[in-house]
Amino acid sequence: MKLKVLATALALLATSACVYADSEALNRIERLDQSQSTHALLAQNSDAASDSSKAPVSLKKPEKKELEPTVDQAKAAIIVANILTRFEYDKKPLDETMSHAVFKEYLKMMDPAKMYLLKSDIDQFEPVRNNIHTMLMTGRLAPAFVMFEKYRDRVEQRFDHAIALLDKPFDFDVEESFDLDRKKAQWASSEAQIDDLWRKRIKNDYLRLKLAGSKDSVIVEKLKKRYINNRNQIMRMNGEDVAEMFLNAYGNSTDPHTSYYSPSSAKNFDVQISLSVDGIGAVLQKRDEYGQIREVVPGGPAARSGKLNPGDRIVAVGQGASGPMEDVVDWRLDDIVKLIRGKRGTTVRIEIIPAERGMEGKHTTVSIVRQKVTMEDQAARYRIFEAGAEGAKRKIGIITIPSFYEDFDAKARGESNYKSVTRDVRTILEKLEKEGVDGVLLDLRNNGGGSLSEAANLSGLFLGGPNPIVQVSTAEGTVSNVRSASGKIVWNKPVGVMVNRISASASEIFAAVIQDYGRGVVIGDPTWGKGSVQTIRGLDEFLRRHEGEELGSLKWTIQKFFRVNGSSTQEKGVVPDIVFPSAFDPTELGESSYENAMPWSKIAPTKYSGYDSLAKIIGPLKTKHEQRAQNSDSWKLLLDELAYARKTSEKKVISLRYATRLEEREKMSEEQSHFEERRKQLGESDVNSFRLDDGLAAGEGNLTQELADEKKRKESLDIAIKEAANIVADLANQK
Repeated sequence: MKLKVLATALALLATSACVYADSEALNRIERLDQSQSTHALLAQNSDAASDSSKAPVSLKKPEKKELEPTVDQAKAAIIVANILTRFEYDKKPLDETMSHAVFKEYLKMMDPAKMYLLKSDIDQFEPVRNNIHTMLMTGRLAPAFVMFEKYRDRVEQRFDHAIALLDKPFDFDVEESFDLDRKKAQWASSEAQIDDLWRKRIKNDYLRLKLAGSKDSVIVEKLKKRYINNRNQIMRMNGEDVAEMFLNAYGNSTDPHTSYYSPSSAKNFDVQISLSVDGIGAVLQKRDEYGQIREVVPGGPAARSGKLNPGDRIVAVGQGASGPMEDVVDWRLDDIVKLIRGKRGTTVRIEIIPAERGMEGKHTTVSIVRQKVTMEDQAARYRIFEAGAEGAKRKIGIITIPSFYEDFDAKARGESNYKSVTRDVRTILEKLEKEGVDGVLLDLRNNGGGSLSEAANLSGLFLGGPNPIVQVSTAEGTVSNVRSASGKIVWNKPVGVMVNRISASASEIFAAVIQDYGRGVVIGDPTWGKGSVQTIRGLDEFLRRHEGEELGSLKWTIQKFFRVNGSSTQEKGVVPDIVFPSAFDPTELGESSYENAMPWSKIAPTKYSGYDSLAKIIGPLKTKHEQRAQNSDSWKLLLDELAYARKTSEKKVISLRYATRLEEREKMSEEQSHFEERRKQLGESDVNSFRLDDGLAAGEGNLTQELADEKKRKESLDIAIKEAANIVADLANQK
């Protein structure tokens, strides 16, 4: 899983460069006859693929519409091409070589495991491979849409075939296997070959549920629902989705952190960075053909109404007090969300099937006035933990920071109480000071980054300001310092920072500056290694004449950042002062796993005044940690579980024979029981413990149990974070 899947790399700096697409190219957009030119381009190999496999089952199938790019999407493509070839940090020419790279990336985005398209389909696409650079510069996106439509047809075909296979019994006595790792797989050369691949995939899905104790009739019903939903999800994709995927294939081919956001995705991005949205305060998920309330945000309009609850299924949505209700059953989740969000102060009506009444229960319509909702559950939070050896106990404040969020719009409007991680952590630190806490541990594990200014200002709470926090360099080599805001140190007691492989970007800036200044001890495993700065801009800003177009936004790399000591975090990341065993494979996860990642480099250090005392203490802190770990049964449990997890994850080929898998599962169950017993005896939380596979996909589990597990995970402290707190307690005792 790449950084883009685990956490959003957020807009870090604004750029003053004005970029305009060539006026001649923009004028050409208005007279594009894209569909005609596209089919001509692909006609050379139109007979290369045969559709001999007819879909034998057609259940709840959405209408399949012909997709064509819009004029706005063509404009977006031209502007993106102009920006990336002229203003990206590591500018790459948009030529035939880039065309090949984009072609490969686009196929990878559509069909990463090569489970749908045939070799004959790829051959049919071949004329596009050498022409993508021309398509982008002229805005002729239709060939990419034709490729997607073929992929969509294959998805429909495959899942219809899968649904039909479920009506026939599987032979679980035959010894055969299924390869889970298809990174190096080749495209299937025939219908028969891909049919057999899918037979094995379905057999494995069936076997997983069977081993988890489900009855055959339940398995068939569950898998049919799953495959119908998977098929329909792709069939409902629209032109905006296709354009976004294709332009992202181009962006990712130039730089791993360059991304295009469609108009809809750009709005979601704003919500992620600001942690606020105008709506009702409910988190939705897809459950079969329904949008389902997953969580109700505390303090939000939905929570205050008392009429919406987790598990409620949404049937229809209406606008205002009397607007018509629109049936949203079998809709895409993001389309349902669009109807529910809206202008602050307006009313939305939602028809639901209440969870407690069951699927046949009476429907209820709820009216809610939209308000600004702040997602506090995704903001910084804290708890106090007593750490350290007997006789030397210390109160440690553990502050969990999920991201470096900042409400840019509210800040620009001059709102005094705008949402930001620095403001929230400042409030937490003031509370911890009143509580008499001896040290703080900032937990940045799984924090993928965020606002650069927030990384700088958060650092200022511990370093004061204005101090240089990070150096940024343009492609031309111009170097400048990003400084913390002016102000006194808010927290002058011991500091620890905990990171892991998923900690990236702004997290790395913060961890690095705390380490370089000697202000605190960094604990965990080496970080992601993202050492670049991005800006995000709405593409409509680059039009000479804006006439209401919605072109989406582009996030592209404009600078490289360097630590105050001159070293880059690019590829190498931040290596902690005290390294913990890692749950992640660095060859599979991190900046260095990207084929087109920028190389590590170094510049001259900037002038800064650090703390000398910590360098002398790191050695003794390591020694105390090692002694404690050697004598800790909890630490041994952690090591054993990590070793077992690595061992099981290395198995890429699995048997499809029931007896073989049952024997393997029984051994796993014994291991699980052994780990569970050890945890119980030690009083350790089981939130991160090894669990047997239940065979379920997302949205198929018990919602009540899932929410209880999430709550427990937030409230519990794992073995690693408790040992990190012990290290901060040691640091407090050294002072």
